[in-house]
Amino acid sequence: MKHLPSLVAVAVVAAFASAGAANANVVFTLGNNPQPQEQNVLFGSSQTGTTITGATNQSGTGIQVTSSQSLSTGGIGQAFLVATSGGLITDFTFTVPNRTFGDLIFNPMIGGQPPGGGGTANVVATANGTPFNFSYTLGNGNNFLTIFTTGGETLDAVTLSVTGAGFDQLKQLRVSGISGVVVPEPATLAVLGIGLTALGLVRRRKA
Repeated sequence: MKHLPSLVAVAVVAAFASAGAANANVVFTLGNNPQPQEQNVLFGSSQTGTTITGATNQSGTGIQVTSSQSLSTGGIGQAFLVATSGGLITDFTFTVPNRTFGDLIFNPMIGGQPPGGGGTANVVATANGTPFNFSYTLGNGNNFLTIFTTGGETLDAVTLSVTGAGFDQLKQLRVSGISGVVVPEPATLAVLGIGLTALGLVRRRKA
């Protein structure tokens, strides 16, 4: 844990260097760091295969996770993905088909029980066709990574591949800044809910 600040600093510097003279950047930050209008990724059905589809919990926008391995959903809702073979996951790619996005959070978790896991996670975030690279060491437990953009940059895809054993579960996928998608603020949703409730009461009285 004592190396965490230096790793984060390296991540930010690497992202700026990759961007060249442009002001736009992709920033990698270790940990779970939610961004504005973050949406959870939900899996609405049990699936198995090299392509798994889901949707965001607020806007219902479709997302896609692909891998060279066969993956399976570990439940319905804000669930997780596991290797169908019962082994370890070694790679995946996250996209929002036909859209771009501004932020992605994910957790390649290692349970600490057999089959174990570990290694180096090599992450490539592609923004407007330009790859931004970051690597970090996977340890037992949570291995959250937050990727976000600045300067108007948008992400096309995020790919992770492991040099080493791999990880048990891909958990807690969250995304924000999806192009063409407006996510209502919580206060707006609350006001809308009150309004709909009042409208329902008025109709009931008239009936």
